[in-house]
Amino acid sequence: MARPAKFDREQVLEKMMLIFWERGYACTSLSDILAATGLKKGSLYHSFGNKEKLFRLALSRYSVRGPAFMGKPGPSLDSLVFIYSKLVDDAAVPELRRRACLVFNSGLEFGTARGPMARAMRGELGKLENFFRAIIGRAVAAGDLPRDLDQPAAAARIFSAAFTLREIARFRPERRFLLEIANAALASLGTKRRIK
Repeated sequence: MARPAKFDREQVLEKMMLIFWERGYACTSLSDILAATGLKKGSLYHSFGNKEKLFRLALSRYSVRGPAFMGKPGPSLDSLVFIYSKLVDDAAVPELRRRACLVFNSGLEFGTARGPMARAMRGELGKLENFFRAIIGRAVAAGDLPRDLDQPAAAARIFSAAFTLREIARFRPERRFLLEIANAALASLGTKRRIK
């Protein structure tokens, strides 16, 4: 009787997340995953499932980490200013710039595809959109933004600006250029807050 493979599940999940983050779903092969995790094919499938399941686990792991990095939406625009500042600062770090965002990358890769993976990816994108909607709602309630602000439109603008900052930094990492994008998004909300 074969002994069960011993490995640190969390460590393996982290390595799987990183390989999908680096290469995307289509460009990550089973041999890439085996090399990254050090597992044998049988152990990988027995413990985690097929490539689709592995990707969904990686996406879920990344998504749990994402909002934690961004913090909880506060009663002011501080959280949005923090997020944009961090996205601009991250552009100066080659590894972060190269990877961009796994959820955004997956959105670009799967586009309007159908199936369980595409649904999972759209679900994660939906969570991010809701996060930005909450920022707008709380900032309006706190009086940091105009009461007559079109909140759905404003949330769409700040979400798309975050997407743009993370993705465009891959090929245009110049701080001044990225600050223009971030500050234009802030200006569109009717606030005088800016990042420097």
